[in-house]
Amino acid sequence: MQLGALIASLLFTFAKTDSALFLISGYTSFAAAIFTFLTIPDLTTLDLYEIDKQWRMILNGSEYEYDGAAVDPRHLSYLERRKRMNRGVVM
Repeated sequence: MQLGALIASLLFTFAKTDSALFLISGYTSFAAAIFTFLTIPDLTTLDLYEIDKQWRMILNGSEYEYDGAAVDPRHLSYLERRKRMNRGVVM
């Protein structure tokens, strides 16, 4: 959070015109949308118990032993799906 505030204050300091401020805001919003698409999984239809169960196993060091609904491809982020395909995990 602090790094984002620092970057924003530096970028907005250099924006001398309204159009420059508009372009900076637009480009950063676009970059944030791409980052969100790549990294945030869709958990809207997943039971919260499954998410907690997966996190408990991750914290206990047994991440790869979990085989519940949270590792279903429709609940993974784009990068997680790509990572699983590159490792050769069948979906």
